[in-house]
Amino acid sequence: MTAVAWVLTVVLVLVALAGWLSATAQRVDRLHRRVETSRAALDAELTRRASAALEFALESSDHLDPASALLLADAATTSLDAPRTPAALREVNDADDAHRWRVESDLTRALAVALPVPDGTGPDGTGHDGTGHDGAGLARVLDASHRVRLARRFHNDAVVQTRRLRGKRIVRWGHLAGRARLPETADFLDGEGDGTGS
Repeated sequence: MTAVAWVLTVVLVLVALAGWLSATAQRVDRLHRRVETSRAALDAELTRRASAALEFALESSDHLDPASALLLADAATTSLDAPRTPAALREVNDADDAHRWRVESDLTRALAVALPVPDGTGPDGTGHDGTGHDGAGLARVLDASHRVRLARRFHNDAVVQTRRLRGKRIVRWGHLAGRARLPETADFLDGEGDGTGS
């Protein structure tokens, strides 16, 4: 093989390697954007759940026992007061997330204690659940809780995929993730498979 052929072979290999590294870096970037988007969606659903829970606690105070209404209202208010600054504008650390997930787990527990078991439209065929609760308010809380479970699942799936790709040697050695923070899963009780669901 001539020197020119060797040079061309080396150039082609380097071009192919550069293209593959570039494609991998773009994939890492896309996954990080997906994590940011899914985290924003999760934050929005958590806010929606807390708002629905607070409204339910206040409007159903005549039907909930006072302790349950107070517990639910307090947990919902604490959740609403938790910081929800977009990830691009904040310095996230593990302690901030750990506090946030404790707050959301507390709200999940409060919902499990306060909410009646849904049974459709109620024995009298009205929009009530048979315990004096407004069916529409209860439906809003249950729907919001379901959406939180879905949003958490999507976010955690995105985090797992990102961490898996970032764990590959070529991504680590080539620093293809740049300075992006390694994403963490949202670890809080969401009422599904954790003993707090109805």
